[in-house]
Amino acid sequence: MTDTLPVVVIGAGIVGTATARALQREGRAVVLVDSDEPGRATSFGNAGFIAIDHVLPLARPDVLKRVPTMLLDRASPLTVHPPSIPWLLPWMARFALAAINPREVTAGIDAFGALMAEANIAWQAEIQASGLGELFRSRGALYVYESESAFQGGAAERRLQTAKGTEFEIVDGARARALAPGLTERVVRGVYYPRGMHTVNPHRVVALLAERFAAEGGTIRRGRVRGFTRDGRRVTTVRIGDGEIAASAVVLAAGRASGDLARELGFNAPLVAERGYHVMLEPDGVRFDLPVCPSERGFFITPMEEGLRLAGTVELAAPHKAPDWRRAELLVRGFRQVFPGIGGGERSRWIGERPSLPDFRPAIGRAPRLENVWCGYGHQHVGLTLATATGRLIARGMAGESMPTALAACDPGRFG
Repeated sequence: MTDTLPVVVIGAGIVGTATARALQREGRAVVLVDSDEPGRATSFGNAGFIAIDHVLPLARPDVLKRVPTMLLDRASPLTVHPPSIPWLLPWMARFALAAINPREVTAGIDAFGALMAEANIAWQAEIQASGLGELFRSRGALYVYESESAFQGGAAERRLQTAKGTEFEIVDGARARALAPGLTERVVRGVYYPRGMHTVNPHRVVALLAERFAAEGGTIRRGRVRGFTRDGRRVTTVRIGDGEIAASAVVLAAGRASGDLARELGFNAPLVAERGYHVMLEPDGVRFDLPVCPSERGFFITPMEEGLRLAGTVELAAPHKAPDWRRAELLVRGFRQVFPGIGGGERSRWIGERPSLPDFRPAIGRAPRLENVWCGYGHQHVGLTLATATGRLIARGMAGESMPTALAACDPGRFG
């Protein structure tokens, strides 16, 4: 009986929609549920970069050492929303414990290595299968440094990238300016990742995935999840709006809201809002077509269909706090300093709540103490990068395959 019922995927952002597509291709009936249109929440405003070079989680000793200074500096690339500090303290204590534990740091590095290897393959397959080619560009990506000391500070990460098979080229300032015309003369070094890929419209990626999903027999339901009905260790129905959906299995992929759903189901997902801002500028005078990251400033500059997107930095906050638009203005000031004389007026600005767990590793796999609930949340600022990999891993897990050994570090049950 249950085999004929659908898998209910909760969350129609990039992770949930990619997971729905992966399950659909395995021959499963799938219902995708969200209170908003696909891709309208956090997935709407990311930097658009598929960051397969990302192998270091933020929970590590060097970041922890900088936290006291960053707490006092609202212009820092990593900061904390001051009114949220009391609410964040338990989460921050867990972050500190993860950051000082060498085994936890190593587990995070190994997990990201495995996930990024999967992500590269998974995105290429999804782009082809869902006809997304018009929305992606393979131009590489460029990280730039305005001081030799900052460049040397990234040496450890580059060694790890080399060990994980990441391709990159170290360039001087002149070569960096050739790759991204208009860069300031202050740029002294750069690292070019030739396999870097980006999308020119993150929202359209999700919308088109959802369109393909529906066209191939998937069901999309609008409504807020109100709860679940259980039979022992199995969830049998998902209550939505004034109705319910009978389910063979459930996937939690609702971003930060997954924490509330997890509590309803009896386990812990200590998610906070890693708030990201973006500003869209008129692309006046822009002559580069690849993402550029000023590394010391912690944001990306990405040419897109609708203009030039400045996106990034990390601001930890409690849910639903008012935006601090000074963070958006910081992006614009940083851009003007790195690319003096190009880029026009502001078209729009945005804030999103990226879901972050205290060890900065996602939760991917079966939920603790439940037979038919699966998790795909906590991707912080690499949700776009890891969406298709997460979907494939969950689909394989439902089919009875074991997760890669390194992904034990992403077990959803690790927080109790």
